[in-house]
Amino acid sequence: MDRLQAVSKSIWKERYTRGFSFLCPLCAIPRRIGMHPRPGQPIHFFQVFVGALFFTLVTWNLFDWKGIVSFVPFWIAFEVFYRAKVRDSLACSKCGFDPMLYLVDVERARSAVEAHWRRKFEEKGIPYPTDRTASYAAQQASTGAGEPELEKNALKSASGKTNRSEEITQ
Repeated sequence: MDRLQAVSKSIWKERYTRGFSFLCPLCAIPRRIGMHPRPGQPIHFFQVFVGALFFTLVTWNLFDWKGIVSFVPFWIAFEVFYRAKVRDSLACSKCGFDPMLYLVDVERARSAVEAHWRRKFEEKGIPYPTDRTASYAAQQASTGAGEPELEKNALKSASGKTNRSEEITQ
């Protein structure tokens, strides 16, 4: 019976009470955030309500029961800080990938990952490898070889129909 319960449990209906876990899309390291990615859990409403209730009691002489409306600005402030905290914890400490930045701007996310790796290489005292696409373009410009020649050579070697004398002359 115990085995049937384990099999029937769906992996798609995971509860986030233990924290939010996922794999880093870039380096595939298991990640875990100790909080739910979105505010709005019952405990969050309770915490903000207690804060608004305390504020109402402290300022009773000024606002009376109208002070409970302070729940709205307290909730806005709570949500801003909570989302900032979650966003800060999403960035991978191993590879520097930030999924929220990737959703907004892919180029900025790539440059952030590159900056992360440059910083890691500097900390270790190792020179950062040069950009391979830029060095490849510089090498092609200096030798005068173009893309059509490279494709022609690749097609010859892939087809296997080249003569031994053609390979020697090249």
